Amino acid sequence: MTPALPLAALVPVPDPIPGPWGWFQALLLLTFVVHLLFMNVVLGTGVITLFRSLRTPFSPNDQINVDIRETAAWVPRAMALAVNFGVPPLLFLQVLYGQFIYPSSILMAVWWLGIVGFVMMAYYGFYLYGLGHAVLGPRRTLVAGISVALLLVNAFVLTNNATLMLDPARWTGYAASPGGTLLNWGEPSLVPRYLHMVVGAVAVGGLFIAGRARLLKKTGGPVASGPHGPQDWELRITEGLKWFTHATYAQFVLGTWFLLSLPGPMTRLFMGGHGLATGAFVLGLAGTVLALVAARQRRVWLATGATVGVIFLMAAMRAVLRDAWLAPHLNASMAQAAATPVVPPMVGQDGAAALFVVSLVAGIAAVWWLVVIARRSGKEA
Repeated sequence: MTPALPLAALVPVPDPIPGPWGWFQALLLLTFVVHLLFMNVVLGTGVITLFRSLRTPFSPNDQINVDIRETAAWVPRAMALAVNFGVPPLLFLQVLYGQFIYPSSILMAVWWLGIVGFVMMAYYGFYLYGLGHAVLGPRRTLVAGISVALLLVNAFVLTNNATLMLDPARWTGYAASPGGTLLNWGEPSLVPRYLHMVVGAVAVGGLFIAGRARLLKKTGGPVASGPHGPQDWELRITEGLKWFTHATYAQFVLGTWFLLSLPGPMTRLFMGGHGLATGAFVLGLAGTVLALVAARQRRVWLATGATVGVIFLMAAMRAVLRDAWLAPHLNASMAQAAATPVVPPMVGQDGAAALFVVSLVAGIAAVWWLVVIARRSGKEA
């Protein structure tokens, strides 16, 4: 019988990182928040679109159906942005935690590679829903249902990898699932973490619907009329805020479940054991209450701003939790690298970091210049 390998032997030796650790942590946090905002709009609006399709009889000339179609048409647009903005945080994650994310991704490779197919099929599903609404007729609900199901599977795969990379002890499950289909079912926080993310996306989707209606009302959008009489954009705002409010209330329950499902030392990080984690937790609760009060007062933009702030704080809490969970393994892998003469220590390379910053600034300046030129040419035309 082959003896079990120590956990330190399961974690690859880390490579040097091309810059100071803190730089990449900050970039990971910022880019992940942007990606998360777009993904929340995609999943949340998709779920709400499905429910609106289920409860609204199809009629191609009905303005409520037109509003459902036009709202759904934003999903593939937001999805394209979410995919593009998802690349930077994934790259920064690989730079900082490559010795953890690569093994976990390989162990569940079938599901991980399947993400590409899930996203593409969901994208075309919502694209078809928006453009072929009249052609689909009542079948629009089936198309929306399949697309939402694909997004939910995609979210579950991402949640699995996010938890599997944190616990190398579970990598030994490869022996029972050597075909790249390993899922982290034994992790107590898997389901509450997943539901916490999904319901949070529904809340953001509700805000998106309310914000879109607010903008259309301000810019003179058409008045919607349905089978129950004239309905202006205020009713769309009310509908969006209801979705946001109900989903946010559910988050208190799911968030508590998620917190209590963590190992004791991790839970205590947010109960006074870690200054940044506890502070972010308290501010997040305050921001959530502010968002709920603003929604009750129909102050859509204040609720949106508070929600964006809460998402940023939650991303910071996620980063603290990840580092605390990985600390023993990260320290062991760095010690192993230091003890291996042929492997350089995991330290920053300032020259590469400086080149990256210069390239980033130059790229932003070039894009800004192109935007200015394009706007000028548009005005002249």
